[in-house]
Order: sequence, then structure tokens, then C-alpha cells
Amino acid sequence: MRKTKPVKQGPLEGKRIALLAGPEFSDFQAYYLIQYLSEFGAEVVNLVIGWPGVAWKFTRPATSDVVTGTFGLPLDPIPTMLPGERYTSFTLQDPAGLTADMATEFDGLIVLGGHSADVLRADEAVRAFLCSAYENGAVVGALECGQMVLMSAGLCNGKNLTGYKVIQPFLKRLGNFQDVPVVRDGQLLTARDSDASAEFVREISRIFDPDYEDDKQKVLEGHRILIVAGQDFEDVELCVPAMELTWRGARITLGTFSPPVVSRPPMLGLDVVMGNFGMSVPFQELRAEKYPVVPLSELTPDEFDAILIPGAFCPWHCIEDGYVVELVKQFYEAEKIVAAICHGPLVLAAADLVDGKKIAGTPACGDDVVTMGGIYNYDWPAVIDGDIITAREPDDVPEFLDAITKSMLDKRSSQ
Repeated sequence: MRKTKPVKQGPLEGKRIALLAGPEFSDFQAYYLIQYLSEFGAEVVNLVIGWPGVAWKFTRPATSDVVTGTFGLPLDPIPTMLPGERYTSFTLQDPAGLTADMATEFDGLIVLGGHSADVLRADEAVRAFLCSAYENGAVVGALECGQMVLMSAGLCNGKNLTGYKVIQPFLKRLGNFQDVPVVRDGQLLTARDSDASAEFVREISRIFDPDYEDDKQKVLEGHRILIVAGQDFEDVELCVPAMELTWRGARITLGTFSPPVVSRPPMLGLDVVMGNFGMSVPFQELRAEKYPVVPLSELTPDEFDAILIPGAFCPWHCIEDGYVVELVKQFYEAEKIVAAICHGPLVLAAADLVDGKKIAGTPACGDDVVTMGGIYNYDWPAVIDGDIITAREPDDVPEFLDAITKSMLDKRSSQ
């Protein structure tokens, strides 16, 4: 089923921004930037570097011929996000395709972090492409270790910048290093780490639209949100909400439970929860203190303002576990916000909370929602019905988070 591409308006409207990625790029950065650059109006293009000069760096597994992120995400295409709505992708198999003329097609060029940068910095075609874009007036940015490519291209010399701790000694020698989340120097934009992704997007928005003001930062300060981190969660539906809701000021807790089945890796008894495409809880790329991991059995609705359930196969594990279904009922009875995306509404249906409610979700859960008395429509990206908030699929994460934010603020103003 194909959705109609929405028209997004915002500070990046009409801008074409490329994400430059080689083997083992940052999955977290890719997911977040694709969601929110596009949400702010940009046309996002994933330029995936896959020619033999860089393709030797396939390490997981060594026989792969597809460029993936550190935790396994492919960009061409992203398996659960069809090209066309939030991004397009091109895998370049020949450096001759990365030309100076192509560089003129972009208003912005962002080098993703991760070990990808270690590979790309050694490639002459990549360095020349970056220099061409910069000379043509494009905004050139990098996050975490992506600055390594900018360093090798000579774009960091004498500049104000920031970056991850492993490259800080070199940045201090090349330019004016600042240990802050995001630094702008003219058309050069750098972020210290993946935790700075939200601020990076806001700052690039201000470069293109100096009048842009972010009305979301810290609006949820004082609110507490429990995200159910069950085995086989949908990666983008867990990490992007955690990152964006943190930017908005909410305190996030990742709640875990013992899954009945573990297929990634196929081992029971681990204290690690795996997503469908390789991300893990605890997060390995974001600051642990921002995302505490606590067993759901130790938590109660009194400690939170909302509970959020991501999709993929996590909801089936929630239902089989049983306790998660009861916990969702407790949240609803306590008049807390209950939010679910993609397959997540299955848990609400199993808890008998959808009767008479408008429910959005992926088509795979539509019949079960209707069976339990819910009103399902695939055309709804996100729906608020009382204390229940649901959303359709990964492409709709920003609409989902705006609905959660609106509901939480409305609840606070009515108290």
C-alpha cells in the first residue's frame, strides 16, 4: 500500500540536502536526520558510496556487498521506509559518478559519522566532491566522526568546530575546537556526537532561514515518558522518538522485559534487547544517562505521564508476555497517555482499549483493531482520540511525536 507523499513546509523547504554515507555509518544519525530534515521541508538524498575503493570495509559480515550502518541499517533503500516520501537513495558504484557538476545540485551536504568517515576520508573522489560543494556555497556539515572527511579535505583548517572525543586532538590542532554540541562557522556546521543530532537539524535550519525559531525545545520539560523496549522493536520507531522527545525536554526511560523468543542474535537470556535491524538497548551510541534502562516489572504508571509502544514484532512479544498488556491497561485507567505506532496498536487492542476509538497503524494490525471494535483507517498518519494516540508507520514518526506533544501539553494546561 503506497501513501501519498505529503507536502512538508518549514525552514528547509525547497532545499536539497545529501547525506554522504560509506560502510558503517551511524544508524542513529541517519534515521534522525532523514526524519527531521524532511519534516522541515528538505528533499533528502542518501548518497551511498559503494565502489570497490571503499567497499573493502564490509565487516559485518565480511562477504556483504551492501553498504550498511554500524548496527546494520541499509540506506538504499531503508527496509521499512519506501523511497519517495522522506528520502531518495543512490548507491554509487564508480567514483566517476561523484562529479563537480553533481555537487552543484545540493544546497547542503552532510557527512554521517561512525566508522564510515574513516573509510571515506581516504578516497580522493569523496574529498574533491566535498570541496566542490563547499566552493559552490553549499552548507557542508558533519556529525561525531564525520569531521574526519572534512579534515582530510582541508575544510577544517582555521575553523571553529566540534567533534567526537577520538578526533578532538586533531581538531584542536587544525582549528578552534569547542566542546559544545554544535558549532557553526559560516557554511561549515559540525556536531560533537549523535546526541546533538536534534540541535544540528535546528542549526542547519537557521542557516537557510535566519528567522526560524524552534518552538519545540524543552516544551515537555518535567514530563516523563516510558518507552517499551521489547525484543524486535522497529529501530526508527524507538530511537527517533527517544532522541526527539529528549530534545523537547521529556525524561525518557526504556522499559524492558524478557522476550519469549530471541532471533537477533538467536540466544535467550541476554541483558540486551535487539531491534529488527540491529540497534540495541541499551543504546550504544547515545549517552546512557539520558536513556536509563529499567525492567518494566519495576515500574508503575505513577512514575510517568505516558507510555509509548514501538512497532515491528515487539508488540507480539508484549502480548505473549502478558504483563505489558496489563501495564498498558493500568496507564489508561490512571488517565495517562497511551501511545503506539505501526504494529503497536495490537497491544492496545489486546488490552481492549480500542473499542469505539479512532486508531492509526500499519495494515497488518488493521483487522485486529476492527475486531476489537476500533475504527481503523490507513489514511491517518497519526490520530489523537482521548488519551490514546496512534500512528501509522515509520514515515509518520514526526506526526506521531507532535500528537504526543500536543496531548501532553493540553493535559497539563487543563490540570
